[in-house]
Amino acid sequence: MIGERKINGFRYAARLACISLLSGGVGLVAGLIITPEDADDADRNARPDDITSCMHDYAWSDLPEPAFSAPPFASHLKGVAIVLDPGHGGRSVRRNWKRGPTGLREAAVNLRVAQYLRDFLVEVGARVVMTREKDVYLHADDGRDLSARIEIANGLQADLFLSIHHNAAQPGSTANYTTMFYHGALDENPASVDVAWFLLDGVNEALRLEQHLGCGVVSDYALFPGKGFRVLREAMTPAVLSEASFHTNPAEEKRLRDPVYNRREAYGLFTGLARWAQAGLPSARIVQPEGGTVSAGDTLVIQLDDGLSGRGSFGMNLPQLAADSIVVGYEGRAASIEYTASSRQVRMTVTERMISAGGMLYVDFVNLSGQHVLHPRLALPARR
Repeated sequence: MIGERKINGFRYAARLACISLLSGGVGLVAGLIITPEDADDADRNARPDDITSCMHDYAWSDLPEPAFSAPPFASHLKGVAIVLDPGHGGRSVRRNWKRGPTGLREAAVNLRVAQYLRDFLVEVGARVVMTREKDVYLHADDGRDLSARIEIANGLQADLFLSIHHNAAQPGSTANYTTMFYHGALDENPASVDVAWFLLDGVNEALRLEQHLGCGVVSDYALFPGKGFRVLREAMTPAVLSEASFHTNPAEEKRLRDPVYNRREAYGLFTGLARWAQAGLPSARIVQPEGGTVSAGDTLVIQLDDGLSGRGSFGMNLPQLAADSIVVGYEGRAASIEYTASSRQVRMTVTERMISAGGMLYVDFVNLSGQHVLHPRLALPARR
């Protein structure tokens, strides 16, 4: 407010309003807001004016009314296989183990969020498996418990393993931000990095936390150099561990006790996953020889699916993958390939070295959205 005066029973307030300039910059212009003299100050200041207010007149942390609708693009989650892992569980006998300042158990919050997320996903046709449905662990030994969780996703060849957690800090810390962890080096699990960004965006929008890391998508090597989290390290599928907020933050612990707030978090994860699926989920498969085996000198044909072209909508007749991003290799070596854009097929000659390397190929590329192949490791049907 830059000035106010009373004339004929009305308050005239000259106010700065944000406008977008034609040049693309942002400027300020003085606007006139007229209110009755007896207007209640609290009512006038209850919320910013939607036409004249600057961004800083609004509070980012003000949560909107809860509304958990299924956006149209969530239809792309139909048939996607997702394993949800509510972290921890079954160890309530340990005093203060994974608890907030007033005793809220992280394991209980993890489970509630996962159950809400499961319901959202099932409603739009995703195939969902939970590693636990109640307050239990999968094995009394911590290491074997973690391995049992990721084995569920590996056994199903799931499209995603999502481990749901809430972070902790030293007593007295006010830390409270969102982190999405992927395993290892940046180019080691690119499909995991892809989905982590979508999940981060969804949770940021849903929870409106005041604190944010410089980069909220983080390698688990940041915590355990060269090792990482077991549930991510042993994954044979895209895998992300979500730390949505800190249950050790007193104010956040209070919010985490609220089932509606838990559902907000689940909805943020859901909308992140819906946008991830909307961006296309690329895949690759061996189509020749069909159901047979190959030996050195044979031709191998790999079909690439960008996850977008098959939708048949406007523009899908144009290339939806970057040809120069295609990588086919084995044991860290690049294979010589021939790519046909019209059929989106890769042809290559099988070598003795490929077969002796264990018969595993690595196939990756990026689609129009920058998404990588979900399952880039293909078993070569080789015979010696």
